[in-house]
Amino acid sequence: MKSYIAIIILSLSCQVLVAQSVTDVIRYSSLEISGTARSLGSGGAMGALGADFSVLSTNPAGLAWYRNSEFTITPAIFTSGITTKLSNLDDNEPAKSSRSNFVLSNFGVVVASQPSSANWKTFNFGLGINRIADFNQRFYFEGASVGSIVDRFLEQANSSTGLEEFESQVAYDAEALIGPDSDGFYYSDFENAPNAFIQRDQTVSWRGSINELTFAMAGNYKDKVLVGATIGVPFLSFREEKSYHEEDPGDGVQGNVPFFDNLEYNETLTTTGAGVNLKLGVLFRVNQWVRLGVAAHTPTALSLEDSYRTDMTYVYSDNGTPYEGSAESPDGLFAYKLRSPWRLIGSLGVVVKKHGFITAEVEAVDYAGAELRFDGFDSQERETNNEIAKTLTTATNMRVGGELALDIFRFRAGIGLLQSPFIDENTINSSYSLGVGIREENFFIDLGYRRYNYKESYTPYLTSVSEQQIVDRDIANNRFLLTLGFKF
Repeated sequence: MKSYIAIIILSLSCQVLVAQSVTDVIRYSSLEISGTARSLGSGGAMGALGADFSVLSTNPAGLAWYRNSEFTITPAIFTSGITTKLSNLDDNEPAKSSRSNFVLSNFGVVVASQPSSANWKTFNFGLGINRIADFNQRFYFEGASVGSIVDRFLEQANSSTGLEEFESQVAYDAEALIGPDSDGFYYSDFENAPNAFIQRDQTVSWRGSINELTFAMAGNYKDKVLVGATIGVPFLSFREEKSYHEEDPGDGVQGNVPFFDNLEYNETLTTTGAGVNLKLGVLFRVNQWVRLGVAAHTPTALSLEDSYRTDMTYVYSDNGTPYEGSAESPDGLFAYKLRSPWRLIGSLGVVVKKHGFITAEVEAVDYAGAELRFDGFDSQERETNNEIAKTLTTATNMRVGGELALDIFRFRAGIGLLQSPFIDENTINSSYSLGVGIREENFFIDLGYRRYNYKESYTPYLTSVSEQQIVDRDIANNRFLLTLGFKF
């Protein structure tokens, strides 16, 4: 995934632009709506069936199928297991990391009412929260390869932009960069040993989520046409902590790289924000068995703020005497706006009387139409949005699921196919779901499970003057949901 590698790190084109890049668009637009255990167990394809709180975040017309008022709550456990390997050298061993989080996937209430009009069967309201994205991951890699992160700092210092406040300036203050010389150029210990093997490792921790406050209303016209709308207010939080370490594994006083002993470079990024969007949906009851649905989601207008800082420690030896330099950046704050992509969803449901259902959804997400706004940084804004348009495309996602009803018991299964948002990739990742439930007259309980596997490449830094570090990541995400529901 070369295109992913090129953008996954933070590319600081000026002192305060920290993480505003294609990476933001993908991270904050790749939604994985957990919702209720019933929806999760059925592959997340409940749009045409409705009468489930998760549809407030997909096709709100389904809210009109409710005949009774209802309260639901869904605690969940999200786990992430990641296997990584620094691929620059075959001898490097893979490393495994994992993280588990207890979260609230869904919390909401539906108020069902029957209008006095004979044509309108229901007019319902819904209010609550759905978790629509989860960022929690932790991974670690280690291995030996040629090149150093100092090469990036040196390249930056000797460019037309000069020392940059969060990277090369910190490296210079920590004594990793030397100079400038009489010609104005900086240099480093690594220039004396460009082909030396360096032992390196990094721990990366991501935390955060997008939880969407939803307010929806929907009406049922003659049990034939259902219409609905949701106002969504997503609240976003993301925190990234990265700790990168290098050391000289060579023997003797000089080692592989004369003077250099080890270094540590740390980065911390925190992003918070909120936004608003509108979701519109229509359902058609073709006959007793078949239901068709279509929904459109406007772009979410997100207002975000980043807080970013770095620090570095550089240890070297001169004539056998160790020296240590350290430095840290100022706290960088930057406010900006993100307009997420349009989303269109088409759905089909087949209800087999009281025996269950089969349902499917197709979703188109226009990633290339996303846009970032940087007030006061017009050239960086144009450059980033041009990169979004060139790099990303419209992704088509598919979800298929079903439910078997046996008396009060429910058995569910589903599958999802997710297309890569990159224009030069044809990757399709798969997710698999299972679920069970018990439905009583005024109470229900559901269990849902989803597993999502995918592969990505990651690089700890970018430079054009030395070997690029490529880390292969094999990721397995698991979702365990328990929904409790009460009708009133």
